[in-house]
Amino acid sequence: MYYLKPLWLSHSEGQKRFEVYSIDVHPDGTRLASGGLDAKVRIWSTAAIYDCAKDDTREKGPNKNGVDSKPCTGPRQLCSMSTHSGAVTTVRFSPSGRYLASGSDDRVILVWEREEEAHELPRKEFGAQGEADTERWIVRRRCVGHDNDVQDLAWSPDSSIMVSVGLDSGIIIWSGTTFEKIKRLDIHQSHVKGITFDPANKYFATASDDRTIKIVRYHRTAGNDMTFSLDTTVSAPFSGSPLTTYFRRCSWSPDGSHIAAANATNGPVATVAIINRGLWDSEINLIGHEGPIEVAAFSPRMFAKVKGSKQLVTVIACAGQDKALSVWNTSNPRPIVVSQDVAEKAITDLAWAPDGQTVFASSLDGSIVVCIFEEGDLGYIISKDENEKQLAKYGGGREAMVYPESVEQLALEEVSTKATPLTNGKTRIGDIMGEHPNTAPADPLPLSSAPDANTSATKTQNELANMPTVPQEVAPTRVVKAEPVKARDQKVTVTKDGRKRVAPMLISGSGGSSNSNSSALMTTSNSNAMSMMVPMGMINQYDDPSNRLPPGGLRGLALGSKRKLQDDEGNDDEHDSKRAAGELELPEFIRPSAVSPAIAVSQVRLAVPKVKTIIHVESDALFEVRNGSGGEKEPTRVTLHRKGQLQWSNYLPKTGLLAAGCPSFWVVACEDATIHVYSSTGRTVIPTIVLESTPCFLDCCGDYVMCLTACGLVYSWNLRTRMAVHPPVSVASILDAAAYGDDSLRKTPAITRCNLRPNGSVVVTLTNGQGYIYSSQMNIWHRITESWWAVASQYWDSSGMGGVSGGPLSVIERRTDDEVKRAGKGRFLQRLVKNAMMREGYETIQSTVSIAHLENRIEAAILLDSAKEMKTNMMMYAKRISIEGMNDRLEELFKDLFGSFEANSSSDSKKYDTKLCGLDKKELLKEIILAIGNERAVQRVTVPYARLLGIIDADEDTLITDA
Repeated sequence: MYYLKPLWLSHSEGQKRFEVYSIDVHPDGTRLASGGLDAKVRIWSTAAIYDCAKDDTREKGPNKNGVDSKPCTGPRQLCSMSTHSGAVTTVRFSPSGRYLASGSDDRVILVWEREEEAHELPRKEFGAQGEADTERWIVRRRCVGHDNDVQDLAWSPDSSIMVSVGLDSGIIIWSGTTFEKIKRLDIHQSHVKGITFDPANKYFATASDDRTIKIVRYHRTAGNDMTFSLDTTVSAPFSGSPLTTYFRRCSWSPDGSHIAAANATNGPVATVAIINRGLWDSEINLIGHEGPIEVAAFSPRMFAKVKGSKQLVTVIACAGQDKALSVWNTSNPRPIVVSQDVAEKAITDLAWAPDGQTVFASSLDGSIVVCIFEEGDLGYIISKDENEKQLAKYGGGREAMVYPESVEQLALEEVSTKATPLTNGKTRIGDIMGEHPNTAPADPLPLSSAPDANTSATKTQNELANMPTVPQEVAPTRVVKAEPVKARDQKVTVTKDGRKRVAPMLISGSGGSSNSNSSALMTTSNSNAMSMMVPMGMINQYDDPSNRLPPGGLRGLALGSKRKLQDDEGNDDEHDSKRAAGELELPEFIRPSAVSPAIAVSQVRLAVPKVKTIIHVESDALFEVRNGSGGEKEPTRVTLHRKGQLQWSNYLPKTGLLAAGCPSFWVVACEDATIHVYSSTGRTVIPTIVLESTPCFLDCCGDYVMCLTACGLVYSWNLRTRMAVHPPVSVASILDAAAYGDDSLRKTPAITRCNLRPNGSVVVTLTNGQGYIYSSQMNIWHRITESWWAVASQYWDSSGMGGVSGGPLSVIERRTDDEVKRAGKGRFLQRLVKNAMMREGYETIQSTVSIAHLENRIEAAILLDSAKEMKTNMMMYAKRISIEGMNDRLEELFKDLFGSFEANSSSDSKKYDTKLCGLDKKELLKEIILAIGNERAVQRVTVPYARLLGIIDADEDTLITDA
């Protein structure tokens, strides 16, 4: 073993050194945190510390303690934070490694988190000495609750809770995720100066100047609800302990068997008391220090005395006011090593590195000392699996905080484990977040099947079916034979002075090889480049059959219905400029169509499509509208071709604007506000439909036809039954007409898509990222997606791969994501949400919004009649709320699926609809229960329904024992 004491490893300003009160090592061993009298929290690089070893150590090469033979060229001090207004008395990393908590005599606890993507690192403070920061740590939460100095704090092994103690004699339990105060315990009669957690996650122990150690038991009852109870009080070893120590920092052994309690006494001699778990008695004392002992710390690893030996030992380090450091193990009554005068003043804290063979010590002289042990000095480290086996006898390594409340819960867990085995590559987090890479697209082709004339084209489209990117424009595509991509040679020239010049080469921003392959496989028109990434069925489902929209969507105007206040009269222009900022301007039409007179008095006024010479609609056949002069002399010709053969033709006296087709019908919308419908054989299905204004959007799907007119009215008809799905409905409400004053026309968000679902529902998306669907049952518009989800939800998919199922809802959300990116506001809004999480009352904003997003997805999938998306999101939702412990929401979901007990009786069976989007509700409920059966936090909800559905046997009798 050897000691390191770098001169730069201290809290100092110029020639002045400040006392260091606390240190801690990051779980990955790369960082050391320290806090001191200068009110600063400092983060150090352990690699730079180890590099301070002697030169002969470097020559030997890297040893087993992490000392590298190469000198460290990186920074020494990674970050210095000066947010506290008083001395920093304690610093502790969370076991997950994500957070760092610091306590101070300013009575505040700050929770820090390292910002991974710190584009601009903090600048060095003016006048400050030392190197500049290379990392950025920001305050995630400011925890206020103590009435006096915070002396110590600790995290539970699973980082679920944090406990702080202080000179106000209080113990405060904080949530490890939201950092809200869960409970305050006032069980001590004097200052509390130490806290440690049981590695089996069942107890924590606190040490106080009232000369006692309190053992507190805790466990989770349901969800986030936890109970805390005082298990026992240990006072015998501390009856004569002095009250002059700064701290009473205790430690729990890694096998969970013992507590090392500092500042104990054996008569007049200062000792460390070893408290046995279970009986909570103390028969062993570590004697050898000449002054009061302030800190004791167990090594996080267990050791074997001899390689391969089953006799395991734990190692403990002790230090205090006598400026000495002693190291012990459980198999030897004498210390392994005692080092006198390690520091010039009292030692305040000890911290072991994760490898268990390096210990750091802080002192009131402002220095930090490092003691590094060689292999075999302490013994031989055993594997972590063996350590977990030792903890298993105390309930560690399993869900120790939540107990099964019945035999039926254990039976349900067994059935659930068999029904949902984990696969290789499927993690628990990925399962909760709905990461299913092999999930096939949800909906079949809604309009027509892929063309069978070209086998290679059909094959290519089928291969692309797993990449459901949202189509931007739809036009006929051409598939060409793939060719191998050749390497590009850059042109190199030599100048007169002999220098080489390499000509720059254009490389795509998304990767050269992938773009080259995609461009070699398929060639399309410039406006149709994105549509080739969509399977054929999805193109037919969301196409613009006959008219390519301008880049910014179809622009509209609206007369507002909101009464304007007097003090708002001067802000109209500013309001309009803000709404229009970042949106694309509508390009001029080459040949605009005639404007209907109804536009002049309409509340909504949409732009009409330009007149094209030829309009194509291509699915399993080629439907073509070839415009004439718009009169009887040269009428418009309508034709249908299959496999290059003319099937039928017809003539219209007016110019055609839009066309759409499906296997049963072919539809043409003309400039004179009429719609003509033909069967697959060319027969006129119904007399000409006359509308109030020029059509702007036209779509058909199955038996339904939809049209949106220039006056903003949406029509939807069932051509089989010759009935309207709903009365004509205006889009004024979704164009924010209620947000404008009623004195003049205002620009509205542009309409990018207006499509028809197989159930006759109309879907509209806008340039502001919002998507809507009209409900014929409620006669209202529903907003099913918006940019808010893209900013704040953890379940939003920005990868462009169409979400978890590739269904219609995923396509609509992808359009929202595209609009957010187009406006360039995504990163800015996400940063606002992150900053909001730091404010009081907004800690749970991301979790709450994510759950609300899943709830919105479920209902939107039901409106879209997308069974697979509804099921996928419902499973994700059930798993998330079960982990969050939201029993009330889970029970409400189960009631909706199972129905009331009265509705399930024979007399009221008609009141209960057994199907949801074509799926059996009770079968869906069974799958959900099997998926979350292992979540004990919601067992009071899952077990009764599992019994009702026959998943578990209610009469099963099983004997269970508690380890």
